Order: sequence, then C-alpha cells, then structure tokens
Amino acid sequence: MHQEFMLPYYTADCDQARGLMNTAMGPLQRQLRAGEYEIFQYAPIFESDFIQISKRGEVVDVHNRVRVVTVGVACTSPALLVPNVLLLARPVVPSEESWGRRGPPAKALELTRLLPLRFVKISVHDGEMLQLRLKLASGRSFYLQLCPQGDAHYELFDMWVQIINLLRPPAEESHGGQALPGDPGAFGEPLLQGISQDTTGVRHHQLLLSRQGASG
Repeated sequence: MHQEFMLPYYTADCDQARGLMNTAMGPLQRQLRAGEYEIFQYAPIFESDFIQISKRGEVVDVHNRVRVVTVGVACTSPALLVPNVLLLARPVVPSEESWGRRGPPAKALELTRLLPLRFVKISVHDGEMLQLRLKLASGRSFYLQLCPQGDAHYELFDMWVQIINLLRPPAEESHGGQALPGDPGAFGEPLLQGISQDTTGVRHHQLLLSRQGASG
C-alpha cells in the first residue's frame, strides 16, 4: 500500500494493537493531519462510519435524516500500548446558500466529541448485526451499527472487536459512575447533538490530554 495512505508507524510492545492502529488512513485521520488539533496530527487512528440506532436496532433519524457517525480511536503517544481517546465526528452538510457563495466546504467532517477512553466502555451490542454499544461514565448508553463496507464489513467489525478486547476496564468500575469532567453527562439525544456549533469541549479535552502527555 502506498505510504501516503498509511498511518505513522508507532513503536509499541503490543503487536496486536500496533497492527490494528497502522491501517489505511481514513477521512477523519487525513483531515486531522492538517493540524487543526495538534495532538492528533500524527496520531494513528482506527476509524469507521456507523449509523446511530436505538437499543432495539431501529435507526435514529433527525429531521428525516439518518445520523451517520464517524467513530475513531487514537493513540496520542507513541509510548501507549492501546488507544486512549475516542473521537466522534459527523459529515459537514452546508446549506445551499453557503455552497453557492463559498463553494464546497473546507472540511468534510466536524469533530464533535473527544473522550478519554477510560471514561467510555465500548462493547458489542449485536455481533450478527454489526452493532456496538458506547456506555459513558455518566451511565448513558448509545448504540451504533457499522455502515455497509462492501465485502469487508465483517472483517472490519472483527477489527473493532479486537480493539474492544485491547482496551482497559471501563471507568465506571473505578470512578463510581461519575460524569466525564468538562462534559456533564449532556451527550444529548441523538449522539452528536449539543455541540454542533461549538468545539470548546473538544479543545478542553485536547488540553487535558496534552497536559497528561507532558507529565507522563
């Protein structure tokens, strides 16, 4: 595979994690390499597109639109053996007026959530239907179904299962279910609602991660 489409090769003792994180670069990773969030400019990211669903598997729609969520896990330090950050993004859908005035949007995706993985538990909700469950430290849960990926979608879901198995125990086991600092349990319904015009939460957690990296 051409070097341009590969993630930076981080040295880690865990061969399985290293192999999973050094896969073909996705749209979110390519966008973050532009440097909007410096901590992710060269961080390896494993990402896929999902559709938000209910616990029963019904599609969650907003204004008669299916909610597509780009979900990624990233390693913000080459010293880490497993991913430590969960990224959530959504497609940028410009209005007809702004498209005609400015042309195509500069960014294809809007990063809407950045959550330390120690505050999130990712698990398989329904393996046959390729569905995941995200449970936050606040106790709130959300459900996602992998978007069709051609013949490789089962293989891709299996890679997510491997990622899940690599992650550390969820935060609620050791933090008493307390809400994520700086994000008081207001994830909202649907998953990405509530921060559409404001990236303060993203930058807040980026700063926390940067400080942790500097002190590590």
